[in-house]
Amino acid sequence: MTHLRSLPTADATGSLAETLRRYPRAFTFEELVGLSSERKARTSVARGEAVRLLPNVYVGAVHADSFTARVDAALLWAGPNAALSGVAAMFLWGFVTDPPAQIEIAIPHAERPYPPSWIRLRRLTYTPPTVRLGRATVVGPDLAVIFGYGMLPRDRRATAVHRAFSTGFTTPRGLQAALERVPRCLARKELTRRIDSAARGAESYLEEKGLRNVFNTKEFARLLRQHLVRAAGETYRLDMYDPATMTAIELDGAAFHTDPLSRQRDLRRDANLARVGIQTVRLTYRDITERPEWCRALVRGVLEARSAR
Repeated sequence: MTHLRSLPTADATGSLAETLRRYPRAFTFEELVGLSSERKARTSVARGEAVRLLPNVYVGAVHADSFTARVDAALLWAGPNAALSGVAAMFLWGFVTDPPAQIEIAIPHAERPYPPSWIRLRRLTYTPPTVRLGRATVVGPDLAVIFGYGMLPRDRRATAVHRAFSTGFTTPRGLQAALERVPRCLARKELTRRIDSAARGAESYLEEKGLRNVFNTKEFARLLRQHLVRAAGETYRLDMYDPATMTAIELDGAAFHTDPLSRQRDLRRDANLARVGIQTVRLTYRDITERPEWCRALVRGVLEARSAR
């Protein structure tokens, strides 16, 4: 397992603060120096523009709660033999819809780092198959389900397993074969029964609503789901976020965005995000369910315009 790390291109203004705001990723102090200078790197840390999450691992303050940035930080801290595992890996594979608060990292059994509470270590006596998903090294889809299944709430387990099958990344037969090679995992008997039921067609999961199928095309693959950012002293969860253009796409359900108080809250949120350079595009429930092509065209146009700028 290895992590291929490359530094982003420094902002045209030469501002380290702007680079930290733009990219939801982790940096060593040496990488911050490489993007600017030692003096500017130390100043950025002192001002709180770069937040230290782990020993010699920093992220931009605006992304300090971001799942994407924290995954990058955890893998950077754990070293080149580590891989994302468990529910966190299931989220990147698309098997669960919400990123977990605790990030699980698989490492060789002999390694003994001491993690903070938001990192969970899984020590393995064997080298698991891994892939690269974005910037992260992640265990394969079968092991993601096997390691993450027992960590999920019971009412979310069936949906996660059936979503894994629906993606085509794994099958009941493939998952069962992988499970037989894993010596220990939580809720093993329950998972085995669920795999067997799926193989016989006895269970299914509800299809995703239309809004989840609008931005599933390749051109929108770079969008981050459920991305956390800090702005004006608040933490906001963005439905989708494009790091390249600093654009947020919000899918507004009718139940939570139609009354005046909710509208005022949304306007304040959009203004606070704009203060850190993030533009918000809002799509209604009716837009998503009745005119997906229009939604794609609108977001495509905004991203192209901001890229050109």
